[in-house]
Amino acid sequence: MKMTLYKPSLLLTGFLMLYGCSSSRILVPDPIPMAMNAEDTLEVRNLDTLVVRADPSTQDSDAPDDQALYRATASRAFDLLHSKLDIRFDWNEESVLGVAELSLTPYFYPDSILVLDAKDFQIHSLTLKGNPEQLAYDYDGSYLEINLEQMYTRNDTLVLDIKYSATPSRGQTGSAAITSDQGLFFINASGDDPTKPQQIWTQGETEFNSRWFPTIDKPNERSTQEMYITVDERFTTLSNGLLQSSKSNSDGTKTDYWVMDIPHAPYLFMLAVGEFTVVKDVWRDKEVAYYVEPKYEEDARDIFAHTPEMLSFFSSMTGIEYPWSKYSQVVVRDFVSGAMENTTAVIFGEFVQKHRRELIDNKNDAIVAHELFHHWFGDYVTCESWSNLTLNEGFANYAEYLWFEHKYGRDEAENHRIQELQGYLYQASQEMHPLIDFAYSEKERMFDAHSYNKGGLVLHMLRHLVGDEAFYASLNHYLTTHALSSVEVHDLRLAFEKVTGLDLNWFFNQWYLASGHPVLDFKYSWNADQNESVISIEQTQDLSLPLFVLPTEVEIYYPDGSRERFEALIDSRQERITLKLPEEPSLIVLDPDRDLLAVINEQFTSDQLKLIYNPENSLSLRTNALEKLASENDNESQAIIKQAMEDPFWAIRRSAIGSYDWETHKDDQHNLAKIAKQDQHSLVRADAIYILGSLGGDQFKDALAEGINDFDPYPVVAASILSLNQVDPEMALTKLGILEKETQSDIVASVSAIYGDQGDTSKLDYFEKHLSTVEGLPSLDFYEALENLLKNTSADTKMLWMNKFELVATGQGISPYTKIAATRSMISLLKSADKKRGILTEEQISGLREKINGIISQEENPQIVSIYQNFLSS
Repeated sequence: MKMTLYKPSLLLTGFLMLYGCSSSRILVPDPIPMAMNAEDTLEVRNLDTLVVRADPSTQDSDAPDDQALYRATASRAFDLLHSKLDIRFDWNEESVLGVAELSLTPYFYPDSILVLDAKDFQIHSLTLKGNPEQLAYDYDGSYLEINLEQMYTRNDTLVLDIKYSATPSRGQTGSAAITSDQGLFFINASGDDPTKPQQIWTQGETEFNSRWFPTIDKPNERSTQEMYITVDERFTTLSNGLLQSSKSNSDGTKTDYWVMDIPHAPYLFMLAVGEFTVVKDVWRDKEVAYYVEPKYEEDARDIFAHTPEMLSFFSSMTGIEYPWSKYSQVVVRDFVSGAMENTTAVIFGEFVQKHRRELIDNKNDAIVAHELFHHWFGDYVTCESWSNLTLNEGFANYAEYLWFEHKYGRDEAENHRIQELQGYLYQASQEMHPLIDFAYSEKERMFDAHSYNKGGLVLHMLRHLVGDEAFYASLNHYLTTHALSSVEVHDLRLAFEKVTGLDLNWFFNQWYLASGHPVLDFKYSWNADQNESVISIEQTQDLSLPLFVLPTEVEIYYPDGSRERFEALIDSRQERITLKLPEEPSLIVLDPDRDLLAVINEQFTSDQLKLIYNPENSLSLRTNALEKLASENDNESQAIIKQAMEDPFWAIRRSAIGSYDWETHKDDQHNLAKIAKQDQHSLVRADAIYILGSLGGDQFKDALAEGINDFDPYPVVAASILSLNQVDPEMALTKLGILEKETQSDIVASVSAIYGDQGDTSKLDYFEKHLSTVEGLPSLDFYEALENLLKNTSADTKMLWMNKFELVATGQGISPYTKIAATRSMISLLKSADKKRGILTEEQISGLREKINGIISQEENPQIVSIYQNFLSS
């Protein structure tokens, strides 16, 4: 069977760019594509949004009534010094039974009224420590306003004792990045689901920890912490800091005592409870621990590969040795975000939890590096407001690039940066806002491809602008100056200016405080009379966006193969640069390293493209050249593509073998078989195997069969079974028995594709077993195969399966790709039934339409909703 490549919609493509995945349809990723050419603030506390209104008598009749929305940094009336928590749980009610002892002092001004964040609490008692008399308070379900009965000054410290119960599960709303605001989650609380362990875990960002303990829930607050966690003896607990003791109780429970003696922000407080296996390493006398489900014990160090090495690298790079007491990483079920950088105790979603074989060429390096680097940028130095979120996330994003560059080389880092650029450009095509955004609609919306992707891309340009030595020295100065405090973007600018002696206002104004990015039209010509190259660069971005100042370079290629670079400054709408050169150049390239966050529109001849493909050139240039040469399909272009099959970087090799005309060059097919067997990267091998299958014939049948085993990487095995099915379906069927027991999504999608193509409805049990567990882009293949199989069933059977699809599409803790795939299949059946009579009854069509509308109405991720609407309208 020949698989048809699924062409996702623009919306789905954007979703994939933003949310990423380690594999793509069919089963392995496509080669990397080209980057797309007032009230009194002493009385109004916890003020998130400041709207300043002018005196109406002074306004013109056509003037706006209000000033623009401004998200002010939270005012600090009190400073939270220490948080001591005693936490127990009621699993049946999914509630927290807590005692909080909070130590505070007025920040500057004397005050007698303290306001704490406490969402959906029942307050059982509220006293000053050592005084049994209850304090008076007002409580509206979100804010606890306490009358302290006397005025306290900044020289005083008060200690509050609060006994309470909280029901975090009442918080059901969320955002695209953080899908629920509960703060604390019970997983399989009843224990009735045999497929899930019982767990409790927290997710405090942005201001959700105040759903399970009272605090001042703002990023510009920080305190030390103690936490007593009482759970059944069978559970392991994890929290910030160090475990000081674990005491067994007479009722079959135990109380673990965790201490965090360095202050950090309340949103970084965490706990996790579950039956974890703990695997430990040591780094410079500090514990490094990996908490995983027991069946992954042998894989724990591979799941969190290179953690000790990353600790050394980031410590050296910043000049600040990892400043915390330990480093733990825990994997939990149904996590509502990708991962969370809780200080010393990072939580990861279950998608990182894989067996060693699954991690071949599919490592978790990026997300592990991201969360670890937060322990400098985010935990050690924290953004003072969510408007400044990129000071946390932009740095963590760029840490991924820095780690890839250090560990795997520049090409791997550039491959990652190209994907980050694509993700930002997609979002920018929908909406733009400043990196430092004081007018966001909701704080959770700051967790987007601006704060993350663009933030990292801007840091890359800043590094290129000042040079590596100055860049790292500036980071060290920034971290040292602002250690254990909160910052805004001007603190970062001033640190760089202090170290470099440069005025960087222009850079920060255009990249952090304004919106957008440049779009550049690049052309050049040769004036033989003057021996001059005349370079023309026009900024063509929308006129509502600013003009950009862009220090960059141009690279000159001479006929003898030599090259020369010149600095270039673009600072006007139409830039004209004249270069005196010894002879007419063969090629001129703008921004040859592709360091700019910009779309560059340029045209090259075939001969110039052949010069651009050179392993020494930037990955973006090489990829672009190969892509364009593939469309030429002449002998010289094919020779360059053949040469690229030996490129040092795996993604270029993938692009090359996918672009080569194997049908015409039959003599080279033995090289393809060699690549399929020997290439060092599994995705290159998998692509080669797919092509072998598409070429047909028996000559490679045995080689394809060899790839179906229990030791090769899963993409290789998945490609082998599908390709073998194309050349010898009977042999493929005999091999399916080896794979049916596998649960890995690539393999499941391959097996299901063959079963779907056969139309054998006796295999529906296989599909039912994997409905909600197949993950990532392979789920699209899986559900498409199931659609094919269901064509051979009755209308009633189809509707029975639609009920199952609905449960997947609305389920908790299910991969978004799986939910999209299930819903897409429902929409596909609806469209077919609308067009052709007899597939479903009118009543069934109405019921199916109602199910789909219900799925869309329940979906809180606006991008997924857009994808569904696009499916319906296409």
